[in-house]
Amino acid sequence: MLYAGYILMIYTSHSSYSIVSIPAILLPFLFLLLFELLLWKQTNIQLKSNMKVKNKFKLITILSSVPLLLCTVILGINEYHSHFTTEKWLNDDSKRVYMVDNLLNDYELKELTKSDIISLLGPSTETDYFKEDNNIVYYLGNERGLISIDSEWLVINFDNNEKVTKYNVLTD
Repeated sequence: MLYAGYILMIYTSHSSYSIVSIPAILLPFLFLLLFELLLWKQTNIQLKSNMKVKNKFKLITILSSVPLLLCTVILGINEYHSHFTTEKWLNDDSKRVYMVDNLLNDYELKELTKSDIISLLGPSTETDYFKEDNNIVYYLGNERGLISIDSEWLVINFDNNEKVTKYNVLTD
């Protein structure tokens, strides 16, 4: 049941590999293995070498590793989708919501000009949402979370010299 909750949480928050996610999915499995080891030793002492019991332990270990592997695969897929590249940004508008955090972490947007932003992110989204005189707005996709009602948008504001003054991820 714990791994079902993990899978739901990973899916809804689009988590990827991190210093929190890896131990979170590994610790319950390691505790299970430790518990099995203790039972194994106790059973071995009492039954000496019962093959039926050994096979049950093997089956439990194999079956319990499936949710761990599933969580690891989902984290890996999310990791792939969350890496920003201009090509991925331009080709899939709805997946931008997963790339935006990587974009904002890897690029110092405040050092860029409007032409730099357009060459990096392409032309702005045609919309009236959040549109002002000195800004560019990019559609990111449905908001992250369990219930995605709104959309997320990247709003980049410029000064009179067309340098980035601030940027925000907003929902409509």
